[in-house]
Amino acid sequence: MKKILIVLMILLSSQSVSYAQQGNIIVSGEWARPILVAGRPGGAYLKIQNNGSDNDTLLSATSPISPRVELHEHTMADGVMKMRQVMGIEVPAGGMVELKPGGYHIMLFDTDNTYGPGDKIDLELNFKNAGKIKKTLEILAKQP
Repeated sequence: MKKILIVLMILLSSQSVSYAQQGNIIVSGEWARPILVAGRPGGAYLKIQNNGSDNDTLLSATSPISPRVELHEHTMADGVMKMRQVMGIEVPAGGMVELKPGGYHIMLFDTDNTYGPGDKIDLELNFKNAGKIKKTLEILAKQP
């Protein structure tokens, strides 16, 4: 009985940690906002940890649900929050970058369907050094 409980605890704890690793880059904490109207943009968020000794850069992202996926950031200028596309997001050596609402994030444009809480979408991240990392993001109504 004790062995069964230990195995069960290990299985349950391993499922709560979702990350993908390619080289020194670890991606975790991924989620996306609902897309309530087809064709309207959606946002995707995650954490990128760089365990290497060299900087890396997230160059782009793609998704089968969207013909156009862009990297964006929010900035405050003259008291007004603005969003703009960026050509890359640097992940410093030994550091972490969190893509989150109000900061860096991924925008999904021109989707064909709607996506609600509990749905999942695939996303592929393209890094300068680490290459491609595939993730499946859960659609959540609010930030975890």
